[in-house]
Amino acid sequence: MTIFSRETLLLNVLNELAEKTNLKSSDLVFLNYDFSNQEIIDLMAAFSEKQLKKAPITDQKFEKVVAVAKPDVQGIHSVCQQLVISFIAEERFLAVFGDGTCHPSN
Repeated sequence: MTIFSRETLLLNVLNELAEKTNLKSSDLVFLNYDFSNQEIIDLMAAFSEKQLKKAPITDQKFEKVVAVAKPDVQGIHSVCQQLVISFIAEERFLAVFGDGTCHPSN
């Protein structure tokens, strides 16, 4: 992605708007870290399974799940923090993240 590509400019605007409105969006995290369609599908399937089983997840296990879905991710700890915060704000996978086992601020 080049510095002034259309995609970069759009992401810059979206990130600025999200910051100013305090919007937490997993979709924006996926866009910022260039997750592919299949990587998102794999990640969502893993968390949907955990949601059905009402199985909370620890920070370390969450990072492993993300690393399997997107092996080339840079800054996995930060990505995971952003995803947990977003999922909770979106009220997604609350049985997995809503109990505080996974600590997004660490």
